[in-house]
Amino acid sequence: MGIFDKLFNRLPSKDKFARMIMDGIRHAGATDKIIYDPVEFRLIVEGEDGTRHFLSNAYYEYCTVPKKVRPEILYKYIRHWFLTQVKPPEDFEDIKHDLMPIVRAHSYFELTRQRILLEGGNKVPNYAYQLLDDYLVVGLVYDLPESMRSISQDDIDRWGITFYEALEVARDNLSQLPQQVIGPAEGEGVYLSAMGDSYDSSRLLLLDLIRQFKVKGDPVVMVPNRNALIVTGSEDVDGLKGMLALAKDPLQQPYSIGGIVMRLEGDDWATWLPDPSHPLYKEFRLLQIQTYGPEYNEQKVILDKLHQKIGEDIFVASYSAMENKENGKLSSYCVWGKNVLTLLPRTDAVAFIQENAKPIMAEWDKVVETVGNLMEPLDMYPPRWKVSEYPSDEQLALIGKEI
Repeated sequence: MGIFDKLFNRLPSKDKFARMIMDGIRHAGATDKIIYDPVEFRLIVEGEDGTRHFLSNAYYEYCTVPKKVRPEILYKYIRHWFLTQVKPPEDFEDIKHDLMPIVRAHSYFELTRQRILLEGGNKVPNYAYQLLDDYLVVGLVYDLPESMRSISQDDIDRWGITFYEALEVARDNLSQLPQQVIGPAEGEGVYLSAMGDSYDSSRLLLLDLIRQFKVKGDPVVMVPNRNALIVTGSEDVDGLKGMLALAKDPLQQPYSIGGIVMRLEGDDWATWLPDPSHPLYKEFRLLQIQTYGPEYNEQKVILDKLHQKIGEDIFVASYSAMENKENGKLSSYCVWGKNVLTLLPRTDAVAFIQENAKPIMAEWDKVVETVGNLMEPLDMYPPRWKVSEYPSDEQLALIGKEI
């Protein structure tokens, strides 16, 4: 064990864990200058590349495994440091058998891009990915022994192929991996793929596999993290209850993707919620809000810092949630203020602040229908709209009612 022998007996603080990783990287021969950012809990390679390594997942895993396993976890992430610097082969034929698809939240790529732009990074990743629906995307990675290296559009262009061609190769590689699914021996029910190989979420791309499951209604899936794929039927109340129960723990673990449910419609996946009259509607709606909220809050932090840095006075509205006391309905909302340039998140409702009067609350679709000409969609994810002009009294009267 060498220099690490005495470090595994008790759990370290985040700062100490970062120092352990840095010491291990240097001990293994790294010569780059490494900077520790305690606010974002990450390590940054100083220089033109400015590679960033976030430590939250590593720290969580280190703290939750038995003490005897901690040295191997630490060494795994030290090796990961070096493996992520491996560049993909120049020739597509040399990488074909190591190309794999990954399914991630859209924000996984876009918030990373926004964060690098904020920090003035010289190299903003040109991620190669395709939308499965608005929330989930499929990307590509170079599958290394203990790490994944993201594939960029620059890599694909260099190989002289299309993203679709690369994805077909990656999907075929995925289909060759061992598949082990836990589910009912007979009849319809809920199924769980939890191979723990970091590609369980990707298996929703294997439509032939999904269609083998016996479900009541249309197949619906949730990928709470990259090591869990849960499948049941859209008309199976007990199966949906099982989905909620199985998702609870993975949602709290590292590499979380979110609590969004997708339904298979033909050959495509689409975001799904049960009907509002469904007994489990509120629980699934809560998971949606708990998924979108943190993404918008992280984006708000990034944008607020960016606007402060460049000296722009812009109000980045928060994604908030409320529950109707009368009917228990859960809704998200944002605030449209007067006389202030505002960036609105996509929410169920918009609250208009008025001087010397109660705010007016209106449904998003009604707002777009009435004053959509005042809302400029921005090229970012999670989506936002820029508004600089406040609706007139006549428009507000058309929009909604007092709350």
